[in-house]
Amino acid sequence: MMMRRPVLGVITNDQTGVFQRAIIDGIRQIADLHSYDVLVEALGAGSSSYLEPTQLAGVMVISNAIPDSQILGFQQAGLPVSLISHHLPNTLIPSVITDNRQGMQCLMEHIVVGCGRRRVVFVRGLDHQSDAQERLAAFRDEAMRYTLDVPEAFVLRGEFAPSVAAQSVRALLAERRDFDAVIAADYLMGVAVLDALSEAGVRVPEDVCVAGYGDGEEARRRYLTVVAADVVEQGRRSARQLMGQMRGLTMRGVTVLNADLIPR
Repeated sequence: MMMRRPVLGVITNDQTGVFQRAIIDGIRQIADLHSYDVLVEALGAGSSSYLEPTQLAGVMVISNAIPDSQILGFQQAGLPVSLISHHLPNTLIPSVITDNRQGMQCLMEHIVVGCGRRRVVFVRGLDHQSDAQERLAAFRDEAMRYTLDVPEAFVLRGEFAPSVAAQSVRALLAERRDFDAVIAADYLMGVAVLDALSEAGVRVPEDVCVAGYGDGEEARRRYLTVVAADVVEQGRRSARQLMGQMRGLTMRGVTVLNADLIPR
C-alpha cells in the first residue's frame, strides 16, 4: 500500500497572482525535496480558512489572508505556523517579509535624487494588507524627509489591481497634471500606470517618471524601474521555517529580505 505523504497547507488571498504564484513555487520546491504535498486554499478578504489542523503537518499564511484570531487558533491547536509578507507582533510565530521601508527608500532616492522629481504620486495597495500599509507609511515618511508636497489627491486607490490603478490615474489626469512621477505599490500596477499615461499623451520619463515595487517579465518588457526582493526565496525560507518547527526546533522572529533597486 502506498503511504500518503504529509500535507503542508498554504492559505492565500489569490493563488493566480504573480506574487502569490512565486511564493507558492518556492514552497513547493522545499516541500518536494522533503516529500510533502502542498494544499493551497485561496480565500476572499476577511474569510476564514476551512482547513482542519488535524489534516495538516503545518500551515503557511500569505499576506493577511485570514484573520489574526484564526492564525492564533492554529498555533493554539499545536499546528506549526509560518507567515509570509506579514507578521503578528507580540507572538512567537515566525515570518518572512520584504523590507518595505528599505525598498521604498531606494525608490524615492531614485525618483527624487536621481531623477530630480518632486511632485510624486503614490498608487497604494490593499488597505488591510501589511505590505500595502508599510509601503504607504514608508512613502509618506520619505516624502517628509525630502520635504515633498504630497496632497491627498496624489495618493491613489490601486488595491494591487492593474485595472483599478489605471482607472485612478485616468481620473487624476482628468483633474490635474501637475505631477512629475508615479510610484506604484506593485509593478503590475506600475505597468498599468504606463498604459494610462501613454493613452493620455504623457511622455515617460520625459514628463513623468514611473517606478514600481516587485519585478517580473511584464516590468522587464516595459523597462519599468523597480525595487524587488527574491519572492521565490521568500517562499523557500517560510517552508524551511515551518519544517524546522515540525522537527521540534524553536523558530521565532522576523526574517527580512532586502529589496534591490533595478533601474531601467
